[in-house]
Amino acid sequence: MSDASTAPAPPTPGSETAADGTDENPQLGGQDLTAERDETTLPDWARSELTRARDEAARRRIELRELKDQLAKAADPEEAKVAIQEAHDRLATTELQLTRERLGRKYQLPDVLVARIQGEDEAAMDKDAKALAELAPASAARPPRPDRLQGGGEAAPLSAAEKFAQIIQTRLR
Repeated sequence: MSDASTAPAPPTPGSETAADGTDENPQLGGQDLTAERDETTLPDWARSELTRARDEAARRRIELRELKDQLAKAADPEEAKVAIQEAHDRLATTELQLTRERLGRKYQLPDVLVARIQGEDEAAMDKDAKALAELAPASAARPPRPDRLQGGGEAAPLSAAEKFAQIIQTRLR
């Protein structure tokens, strides 16, 4: 522990002390505080409490200084408004695209027609999607099914002769 009796005590918060030890705070009337600041006469618990209070005050001053620096670095309110407006615009665009996609699936529209859904609100867009679905050919709504005659299914079972030929070929290799 450092020798607290040799170091001058810092002024208490809210009071300024002149070089001669008199208090410049008008509420205290210029009293002589040197007798009150003699820590050697205090009991140990009071000195430890005073040290703890000083440490806490120092931490608070540092925290206040950091907060002031953060406040000084904060964005201009106009810049914040512009950023918020841009975020709202992006959100509106995303919601519009989501509504189009949902209506396209509802009416089974091809992707080409989904992008063409127009309207000011969801009801108008629903009406437009329904009209596009009526105009679109029915085959365009669904992907074409594979032709069974062109393969892609299971292979036909092997005949006895083909099985025998397969066994011979595997043993000769």
